[in-house]
Amino acid sequence: MSPAGNPYRGFDKLPRWWTGLRGVPIALFAIPLVPTFFLALASGEGDLIAGCIAGMAGVGSAMAHLARARRGDARRAGVMLGVGTGLAAGLAGGAGPVGAVALGFMAWGGARLLYDGVTEMAPPPPPPPPRPPDALDPLRARLASLQAGDQRLLAAVSAMGGLLEEIALRPDAAGQARRVLVVGVDGLERISQRLAQGATPPETLPVLVDDLARAARQSAEDLRGAETEALAIQVKVLQDRLHQEGIA
Repeated sequence: MSPAGNPYRGFDKLPRWWTGLRGVPIALFAIPLVPTFFLALASGEGDLIAGCIAGMAGVGSAMAHLARARRGDARRAGVMLGVGTGLAAGLAGGAGPVGAVALGFMAWGGARLLYDGVTEMAPPPPPPPPRPPDALDPLRARLASLQAGDQRLLAAVSAMGGLLEEIALRPDAAGQARRVLVVGVDGLERISQRLAQGATPPETLPVLVDDLARAARQSAEDLRGAETEALAIQVKVLQDRLHQEGIA
């Protein structure tokens, strides 16, 4: 948009001060229809009522398209004005089919001449495609629920969350680590449910929490170690290739 908020950008064939009022000339067509509509309501003339409604609807739709000012809206405004004028002339004006069509084409042509050449805004870009579902999202949700649960399980829950993020970085190499994560989350959910129902925790619960946390941290460390080892191999292969090529 321009700094003044005008949806038409660049130079139009219309004067610059007129672009903000570009729909006003079309509204003049609807002025005679307003008192006619109320008189038709009072007299109960169905064709006259329908013709007035069609004419006012055509003018209103044309003005709405001009106010939106998207690409092609000036052309659509001309079409809507022509259709509304033709229907109004045929139903309310008694112009007959030929006269209604002629007056509709005249209204369409006048609108095209009046608004031809204005620069309109491009249509908005399509919305970005939705993010594909992540297979780890259900586990993330379950860990978030555990995070808000019993605080005595928090150490293991936090360690499982760290393991999940490591798996997310390298899902193709997370076989054993994924099993540790799934078993740990399942067990923690069952324990959390029992604790929420008022069960008295056994003395071995802190030991189990520490064991789960230690297993999660070890699995995460194994994943990072495997990644480090793979990087060292890649570096060695590249160094050997450079020596073979005589580059280094």
